[in-house]
Parts: sequence; C-alpha cells; structure tokens
Amino acid sequence: MRIIILSLISASVFASWSAAIAQDQKPQTSSGPTPMQLLHAEVGSTHIPVQAKPITYANPYANDNQAIVEGRKLFNSMNCVGCHAPQGGGGMGPPLSDAQWIYGDRPEQIYLTIMQGRPNGMPAFGSILPDDSIWKLVAYIKTLSPAPAQSGQSDQPKPSD
Repeated sequence: MRIIILSLISASVFASWSAAIAQDQKPQTSSGPTPMQLLHAEVGSTHIPVQAKPITYANPYANDNQAIVEGRKLFNSMNCVGCHAPQGGGGMGPPLSDAQWIYGDRPEQIYLTIMQGRPNGMPAFGSILPDDSIWKLVAYIKTLSPAPAQSGQSDQPKPSD
C-alpha cells in the first residue's frame, strides 16, 4: 500500500515537474493550443457520458495544403502505414478513414493519441516529433476521414413503397 501511495505521489510530482520544464524549454511555434490545454482535452466519450459540450481546439494547419503534404510524408516516413495502411484503411492498427474512432476524432484528440500513444500498440511520438509535425500529421489524417453527414441526411437507403 505504501508503495502505491509513494508511486502516485512521485508520478504526480514528476508530471508537474516535466510539464514545467517542457513549457520553459519549448517555445510555442504554432498558434495552436498549449500543451496544458491539450492535457485537459476530452479523450473519447464512449464510457463516460459528456455533460457539457467539450472545448475543441483548431489545428493550426487544418487548411494548409503544404502542411497536409508534409503530414502525408511523415505518415509514410514514420511508418504509420505499417499499422494503419497507406490510405488509413486499417490493418494491425485501427482504420483512420472511417467515422468510428476509439479515442476521438477531434484534432486535439488525434494530437494526444500521436503524442502520448495508446495502449495495445500505438507508440508515443511526443518525444520524437515536434509539435508542428504532429499537427501536420493530424491535418493529413483528417483528410482520410469522411466528411460528417449533414443533419437530415442518412447513409441508409430509404425503404421502397
């Protein structure tokens, strides 16, 4: 029991210390959200009902065609294609080109997935890639996803009379 308590205390001290060091050492190069804002972003909503509309953050490279091209190059060079397939269709890793996302499909959720990794196979790239590169990857990944259906429209065929 003492070991668990000491582990929790040391983990929280280390997390706050490393966050403070990271903020001091990494100047914010993009106009995107700060790391502290991202740490408070909702991750998925499959298990806990959302009570209020979550805060969303815009990707600073969302409509930048050059950044999307660079994101595609990173997707290939970092071997994302090894698990997610060349067009994001999935394989060993989940598909990125459908509407069902395990940890959320908002830009900040995708950013956190790339930065921190996820259990059962998704490695963390936060210590390898700078923030700008992760945002460029997010911009490319969002181009693989289908556009959300507009209200009143359905993908289901209408029954014939």
